[in-house]
Amino acid sequence: MKIYNYQLETLATYLHSLKLERKASRLRTRFKNIILEKFQTVLNEVNEINKEYLIFDENNQPLLKDDKYLFKDDVKRLNDINELYKESFIIEQNENNREMLESIKDSVTNHSPLSFEGSDADIYDGICELVEQIEYE
Repeated sequence: MKIYNYQLETLATYLHSLKLERKASRLRTRFKNIILEKFQTVLNEVNEINKEYLIFDENNQPLLKDDKYLFKDDVKRLNDINELYKESFIIEQNENNREMLESIKDSVTNHSPLSFEGSDADIYDGICELVEQIEYE
């Protein structure tokens, strides 16, 4: 299952909103923990990128303007962050992950609300596209 970094937070938030019971809930939590661990890594990398571009004063303190940090070459900084968000990672569809992934697919396709509108519909569509990657013979 291929997931892009920009999808991590939305996926975790959506899965958290589902009303699941017992085993499905435990498997969702296991999957969500994988997602959240990766998301934390991405956030740490964003912080590292930001540190590279900070502007410091003569006392080696980051400069602020209107309570916001100042960055050198903000266009390049944002390009670096966007590049990071476009990276993906894979959750292997192997036997070890089979039960968890099949449960996630079932939870999204069969235990989600029956109707959506506006941005919620777009979010649901994107999450369905993710879980539709899950295929076992």
